[in-house]
Amino acid sequence: MDTSAYLSGLKYLVPEIYLLAVAAVSMFVHLFVKKRGARRAGYVVLAGLIAGVAVLFLSPLSPGEIYSGSLSVDSFALYFKAIFLLSGILTLVLAFRFFGVEKFEAGEMYYLIPLILIGMTAAVSSVDLITAYVAFELFAIPSYVLAGIFKKEQRSAEAGIKYFFLGTLSSGIMLLGMALVFGLTGETNFAAIGKALAGPNDHIALIGMILFFVGLFFKAALAPFHMWAPDVYEGAPTPLVVFLSTAPKAAVFAMLIRLVLTVFPKFEVQWTYIFQIIALITMFWGNIAALGQTNLKRMMAYSSIAHAGYLAIGLAAWGQLANTAILFYLVMYLFMNAAAFGLILLVRKSAGFGEEVADLGGLARSSPLAAGCLLVVLLALTGIPPTAGFMGKYFIFAAAVEKGLYWLAAAGALNSVISLFYYFRIGRAIYMEEPRPGIRFEPSVPVLAVLVAAAAVLLIFGIFPGLLTSIASAATLIK
Repeated sequence: MDTSAYLSGLKYLVPEIYLLAVAAVSMFVHLFVKKRGARRAGYVVLAGLIAGVAVLFLSPLSPGEIYSGSLSVDSFALYFKAIFLLSGILTLVLAFRFFGVEKFEAGEMYYLIPLILIGMTAAVSSVDLITAYVAFELFAIPSYVLAGIFKKEQRSAEAGIKYFFLGTLSSGIMLLGMALVFGLTGETNFAAIGKALAGPNDHIALIGMILFFVGLFFKAALAPFHMWAPDVYEGAPTPLVVFLSTAPKAAVFAMLIRLVLTVFPKFEVQWTYIFQIIALITMFWGNIAALGQTNLKRMMAYSSIAHAGYLAIGLAAWGQLANTAILFYLVMYLFMNAAAFGLILLVRKSAGFGEEVADLGGLARSSPLAAGCLLVVLLALTGIPPTAGFMGKYFIFAAAVEKGLYWLAAAGALNSVISLFYYFRIGRAIYMEEPRPGIRFEPSVPVLAVLVAAAAVLLIFGIFPGLLTSIASAATLIK
């Protein structure tokens, strides 16, 4: 057997091999360094991910599909891999603060993150059913462990169990859809399936597509398949929620983009209607449910659901502009979410952190810098200029208008107005309410660094969106 083609293909997998090495080194540091081994393992991973950004951009892109049509290392995959690395970096910076206060540090968490990243990077490069499913499971299974890793909290264990059972259910549904598609075509390669589905058996193929999509909708917390998200986000350690609410969502949307373009182009009319309905339900469900929340993590969980709905508009309004808008929005959403959840780590309450909106009262007087950065983040989450949150929504709504989906763009704008009410409850608490007894605000350099970075990114790309849209446009699969 000639293995030269497989060995030569390894150069396209340098980022994945590098992340595996980072995970291995971190694990050995955790196991064999006696003094503060867990924290030092975290430093190894953080340094590794920062250096991994350079490794990623120095690694070559494949000229086509590699490994018998299983993977395609293109600019589209490269863009998403960069998002995953940024998500991991922000998560680790916040994790140091969280576990430093909680006096409990699970060192295995640190090397689980690069292992999850390997699964995600493989998923966005996958152009084969088997490879895609294995990649999704590779990042899903360690994610269940992350959700329940905070052993001091019963709700963390509950979050891990709920995430596991519902995640397994979604994987089973997705696998059933894949099985139907494979049974009809006898192919596993995406492009080959797309050509084979041009024949008869439309109804069975459509059922397979719907089941495939439903499994992915679960993982992206798109309504009505979102029921796990509020409980998991509330129970999981706060820094890990930043990771779980952004990186998997980006991986799912990358997979959906590949599927609609290569596997199911024949059913464009059907999946366009599906995405329109899903976007509408998800936006209203997320924003309306967030109005009644007093817990900041649950509020942001429903906000995350609503933002998945905005992204679904981009899929419904499929085209070059929509594809660019989704890629732009995912980067901005990462920074918005990291800052919103990072806010909690500045608020001390008893032996832990204050997670209620009312606990934020008086933050503007105690930490004007943090309050100013959060004001920018809240403006971006709502979609108010001159932030990148506004530009992201503008691009998505413009794509809907371009496709004649005026009612969907109007629904998105209406939901942005609805979100104003609960986002600015946070702003009112920060700037207009008095501090609650038993609450204190502790400055934290890592958390403030994340807040400042998020505010700077949201303002820079809000004022100069072309800096990122040019990159996003070059990375789209539609040329």
